[in-house]
Amino acid sequence: MKKLKLKVIKTVLGLPPGPGDEAEIRHVTNDITKMANGTLVFHLNKAKALDAKRFEKLDCYVVTDQPLLKGMGGAERVLHVKNVRKAYDKFVRFYRGLFKIPVIAVTGTCGKSTTKEMIAQILASKHRVVATESSKNALRYMNDYLMRIDDATEYAVFETAITHPGQLIYECEFFKPTIGIITTIGIDHLNWCKTMDNYIRTKGELLTGLGKGTLIINRDNKYIQRLDFSRFAGKIVTFGIKKEADFRAEDIAYAGDGMDFTLVFRNRRIRVHVPGLGEHNVYNALAALAAIRVLGLDLKEAVKALARYRPLRSHSEIRRGINGSVIIDDTWSSNPTSAEAALKVLKDVGEEKKKVAAFGRISYLGRHTRKYYERVARMVIALETDVLITKDIAAAAIADFALRLGMSPKNVIKAESDADFKKKLSALLDENTVCLFKCSMLDGSSQEILSAILA
Repeated sequence: MKKLKLKVIKTVLGLPPGPGDEAEIRHVTNDITKMANGTLVFHLNKAKALDAKRFEKLDCYVVTDQPLLKGMGGAERVLHVKNVRKAYDKFVRFYRGLFKIPVIAVTGTCGKSTTKEMIAQILASKHRVVATESSKNALRYMNDYLMRIDDATEYAVFETAITHPGQLIYECEFFKPTIGIITTIGIDHLNWCKTMDNYIRTKGELLTGLGKGTLIINRDNKYIQRLDFSRFAGKIVTFGIKKEADFRAEDIAYAGDGMDFTLVFRNRRIRVHVPGLGEHNVYNALAALAAIRVLGLDLKEAVKALARYRPLRSHSEIRRGINGSVIIDDTWSSNPTSAEAALKVLKDVGEEKKKVAAFGRISYLGRHTRKYYERVARMVIALETDVLITKDIAAAAIADFALRLGMSPKNVIKAESDADFKKKLSALLDENTVCLFKCSMLDGSSQEILSAILA
């Protein structure tokens, strides 16, 4: 964080001068449990009480709209405001406004973590970058990311997720992105958004949040094309494979641990290698390279840096399995869109071998769960999976739909417990087998089972 005098922050909040105004604030947080010397805390979460004894011992300040008890030690270090939420928002706007740097916001049903990571790693090869860690994109992490920006920061890349309408607007107000990316829109978070139209609109909040910035979109995605861009005040840059786009990939091929393709941009053709498997990873790479070019940086240098990209774990990660098998570890997150991408990788990698798809439950589908479980079952069959095994009662509906759609009963296995799943899955694995293990890190037992089937 850029160090600030307390009096500067008090001026922003409209508070009068007072004792301690020359104090140096080295960190600002909205989590009362993170009190430390040199810290200013906005007490937003009233459910977490101020630890008065600890506060007395620390050289820190608290901004609150809660009444104080008589005789409280350190009361002169409590800054009282009418509305602590509004005060915090004022400070955020002020702090973000101190830095005139490019900020990239990446959203999408799938690919946002990978695309964010590609951009961050390319930039970090030569620049000072602040970025979302892994896929820790929840609202509770946002303050800490913003506070990592200081005078030495050259670029920031943030993954902006949604669980409900309005969240993306808030994230944009918080980070003030200059470039936005929508990697893809698929099926997810219908428990909160209720309908697909609402979900698409919620992703489209990025258009409002960007203002006159640059929006980078997937030209091939049918749901993105349903957004109304007529009122967008900024510039639009496209990427794709199937349709004409500003950044397009041709001659796509699997190559060892990743994908090779030719990047077509204007009248240039550049051969690219990106670690990580699947056509979906080519889309991620296109989005990342488009962002680098929008920043005005050299594409050839970016392509060299991209070849050294270190993929996030458990994103269609190829691993050695027991009995000489191959495991495609896709256990980071799960939705119908990522399921289709992973099943395509299974089909391509498992050519001429027995292809096993092991599925856990898919969350966040709300009342649409059965509809999309049936769609996943259709994908399993259409992409020529040899054996389907489901992990639990929730995921068993995928197996039931596969049976109704004509998959042979001898090739559909429904486990009744974690132990049963582990036993039956292990029995399927041999040197002639490629197995996709598709579930979410929200499933507490998935990593234990994964460890049991890895060599």
